[in-house]
Amino acid sequence: MALALSIVAAILFGLAYGKASSARHTERQALLALTPRQDKTKGYTSSASCRACHPSQYDSWHKSFHRTMTQLAGTNSVMGRFDGTEIVSGGLLYRVYQTNDQYWAQMPDPEIIMKAVETGRRINDHTYQIRTNGVLSMLDLRSVPRVNKRVVMTTGSHHYQTYWVEGSVRNTQTQTNETKYGNLLQTLPLVFLPKEQQWIPRDNAFMTAPNSKRMISQWNHHCIKCHSTAGNPGLVGKNTFDTRTAELGISCEACHGPAAGHADHYRTPLARYAEQFSDGPAAKVVNPAKLDHKRSSQICGQCHGVYIYQDEKAGNEFARNGPAYRPGDDIHLIRYYIQHPGPAPTPMRQEELQKNRGFFRERWWDDGTILAGGREFTAMRVSACYTKGEMSCMSCHSMHHSDPVDQLKPDMRGNAACVECHATPEYTTAIEQHTFHKPDSTGSNCLNCHMPHTTYALLGAIRNHQVQSPSAGRSIRHGVPNACNLCHLDRTLDWTQQQLAKRYGHESLPLNAEQRRTSAALLWLLKGHAAQRAIAAWHAGWQPARDTSGDGWLAPHLARLLDDPYGVVRHIANESLKKQPGFAQFEFDFIAPESERARLAKRALAQWNDLPGGATGDAVLIDPDRQLMETAIQALLKNRDDRPVTIKE
Repeated sequence: MALALSIVAAILFGLAYGKASSARHTERQALLALTPRQDKTKGYTSSASCRACHPSQYDSWHKSFHRTMTQLAGTNSVMGRFDGTEIVSGGLLYRVYQTNDQYWAQMPDPEIIMKAVETGRRINDHTYQIRTNGVLSMLDLRSVPRVNKRVVMTTGSHHYQTYWVEGSVRNTQTQTNETKYGNLLQTLPLVFLPKEQQWIPRDNAFMTAPNSKRMISQWNHHCIKCHSTAGNPGLVGKNTFDTRTAELGISCEACHGPAAGHADHYRTPLARYAEQFSDGPAAKVVNPAKLDHKRSSQICGQCHGVYIYQDEKAGNEFARNGPAYRPGDDIHLIRYYIQHPGPAPTPMRQEELQKNRGFFRERWWDDGTILAGGREFTAMRVSACYTKGEMSCMSCHSMHHSDPVDQLKPDMRGNAACVECHATPEYTTAIEQHTFHKPDSTGSNCLNCHMPHTTYALLGAIRNHQVQSPSAGRSIRHGVPNACNLCHLDRTLDWTQQQLAKRYGHESLPLNAEQRRTSAALLWLLKGHAAQRAIAAWHAGWQPARDTSGDGWLAPHLARLLDDPYGVVRHIANESLKKQPGFAQFEFDFIAPESERARLAKRALAQWNDLPGGATGDAVLIDPDRQLMETAIQALLKNRDDRPVTIKE
């Protein structure tokens, strides 16, 4: 009897499992029909084809955030809480919810909003003047019909995650059949922060100037370039897309090139055995480690650079047929990588700078140092280590022998990469003679001085890959935060200039009273433009800076940024504030209404007043009685640089 019951139970379980498996397969097929289809032409296969012969490399890649750059929206990829939460983004209401294993958003029709924003003229926060059939009219976005859109893809899985909803399908009829084109995937204008378990408006996840145009993105021709492998927008005619990719996310073939021939050749044991005794390059793929430093870095530069196509023909070719570049090729034959004219351009370059100042300021500091994250190749390729030496992306990074966070090789957070070339005692056994810091201190870490965190990305600061020496002059002339004052937060530009002049013979420049008397970090934090405020605020939470400068005096100054007009500045300031003594449990919502933010900023100041100790001095604007020098602080805030700042990370 027991045996019979066991058999019946097993049969029922098998039927249930088979039904569930079949349902999952059907669901996946439905999802695939709503997303760009995988294209195995042009020599591409997929990362799955690499797994059998390269299991360890496949495993290390599979753990990377490159793989999860873009994924189908499913239970294993979606991090956001689709639980009926309602979020207001740009004054418009969105509701995210889940039905079984499907993810949905109730939202104003995104296609109407996209058309209004991209082709209309903004009148106020919600109203656009649009032209329909030659007739001008006003469209209030709050009156746009609400629709339910299925979430079909995700982007990001580390710092934050954003989502793409299905679009319309355009059909073209032929005499023999119907060909479906489309699904222009549009962004759900929300971002989910996994650390905070919080939904936020998309505009608050990026450095975007207040009152600027709404952020509208279509995956098919904006994000496809870097968030997929061999992404082909598939432009048909003027405004229809038959979008395809070799694979979603950054897969094996993004770096090694099309591998169908390679996989087919080595699929049989006999072929693999015979290759040991042959000198022929049977169906080879590209190994970036075996390329010269420029060609290997260009593989990363596919995405990590600022470029345009060499001509209109090349741009049109990409739009219709996807990228012509293959790993190992010379990418400069297809693309022109733009560089900033620099601090002292020729008259012709000066004209270019003035004509395109907005473009440059969205990506570079005013001296030509890279500002926007994701542009590491652009930064590195003007560095002497690359132009005169052989530094490449692979000098420090590895896809297969690294932690997925930053993809750094072991020991590459210190001096290991630098001393491969700079191997003299001045940089190794007698490094104190060069750095004037103790050998094992953070001040003797090459990266902190030559690659400081002056690039903005992902709600924080990252290392600037434009290798150069610290300079007070660039700070004085162009407002670029320098490595010295980003660690010595309590020191002035005058102090830094004196140290660099005495130790390295740097030129001394005239300074104003503030630069002589007030901490440079506070000048950037309180008086600087939004990018300066973000970078300074991030360093207030950076452990080496706190160890060097003391942190008992930073909280009241960070509190001033809790009501900053830029959401990303508020977020960074709050993260650094929570690292200050007595503020670990401080609660603050950086997207709360303005009145609430102002209340909490005052509360943070009051909380600091109740704490003991902390540094004092004119430079940090705290008098010997531990009272804030409010007159001086208000003078800095009153003269804050409120230029609009948008960073194209």
